[in-house]
Amino acid sequence: MINWERATFGIWASGLSVGEGFAADDRWAIVEDPYEHLFMPIPLSTDGQYDPKADHASLAQTLFFADCLAFDHDCPTTVLPYRPDPPPPYEAIGHRREWEDRGRYYRDTLAAAVEHAHALRYTDGLTLRYAPEGDPLTRFEDRFEGRQEALSLYTAAIRQVDFLSEYLGLYRVLEWPRKDNGKKFIEANLDELRDYDFGSLWMCEPASPLNQTEVPIDVFATLRERALGRIEALRTADIGIPEHLYALRNGLAHGKQDLILNDLGPSVDAVAADLPVVKLLARMAVEKGR
Repeated sequence: MINWERATFGIWASGLSVGEGFAADDRWAIVEDPYEHLFMPIPLSTDGQYDPKADHASLAQTLFFADCLAFDHDCPTTVLPYRPDPPPPYEAIGHRREWEDRGRYYRDTLAAAVEHAHALRYTDGLTLRYAPEGDPLTRFEDRFEGRQEALSLYTAAIRQVDFLSEYLGLYRVLEWPRKDNGKKFIEANLDELRDYDFGSLWMCEPASPLNQTEVPIDVFATLRERALGRIEALRTADIGIPEHLYALRNGLAHGKQDLILNDLGPSVDAVAADLPVVKLLARMAVEKGR
């Protein structure tokens, strides 16, 4: 039996279930706790069983696992202290209300932000990509060795509710491999996007019986289809794609030319159209590291 009193930090991921859990890096299991419904990294002994004497995951280890879950399922996550509730990072302006649990309110706000970011992008939940044990995808330390910075940049981007902020965050991932403006990475990898193996990420079947006849949806295949359509449209219009994507980045970041604002119309639509291209290129940057 797991000693939950020794638990330290957990992962909140809206729209994703780990089921019975899975092994990670041969030293951990990610399981859902029955109280807070957080995904908890718990230590394993050499025989693959829960080790009640070992320390539970540190904050740094839990943040890394949260980033891995977020990246592999393209869904936002956040890390929360297991108990007690975290204090707000700043004191709210206004009159104190002693009956309010500000720690719990802060915790619920972080969880709600993740839920809203997921709900804007998906109509249903996502299916876990990992097998319970022995899955090469869960060898996280090997997969992301030397690329944890890019991984964190990616997951910070997809945590944003605003699509403009997500685009800017994803473009930072494209700047990471060569520590430049990202245009060379785009140019070198754009044509590879068509056949690159992104894996499969399946959405859960709709809960309503009225939708049970719908065709299963592979998220990465859908993103690829949208990205290729956008690339074709830009090339048909004779628009240089690296320069175009970089110009959008600049318009969002500092607006020295053509400042892009959230006008709830054409500007947002233009950025949203290019988002699948930048997202898949950013995934390639994290996985390839060059």
